Amino acid sequence: MKRTFLLSTLSIALSTTLFAYDVAKAEQYNSFYSKMTQKVCASSKLFISAQETMKLIQDNKEYLLIDVRTDGEASVFGFSDAKSLHLPIERLFTKENLNKIPTDKPVIMVCHSGTRGTMAAIGLKQIGFQNIHVLKGGFVALAEANTPASAPQK
Repeated sequence: MKRTFLLSTLSIALSTTLFAYDVAKAEQYNSFYSKMTQKVCASSKLFISAQETMKLIQDNKEYLLIDVRTDGEASVFGFSDAKSLHLPIERLFTKENLNKIPTDKPVIMVCHSGTRGTMAAIGLKQIGFQNIHVLKGGFVALAEANTPASAPQK
């Protein structure tokens, strides 16, 4: 009886350590990240600079800015035009919000400094969105790039 109990306990312990993570999810991430060589990362179009973003705005190009900050952050300041959406990262991946993201124009993820925007962009790319970018440096960089010369003409 003792021996059976010990063998059962040992086999349970070994099986839980063998599958201490989601194997299928690990394979999915491996497939995605294995392509991230130094050369690919160096030539990545994932990030867009604040100056490039200001030029898109100034030239009235096709794009969509998605603010992934919290509701509280967005209530202090944020975008207020037709070419922007506020979709907090904690609600970004709902079906309703994913359906709001266009696939026919550049989509730029924006947050305070770029961290949440990067996480959101990587998640969107992993589920199949293609034309996704991150505002490098977030609102901080955009505020610094907003000069009288770069501001949109009204």
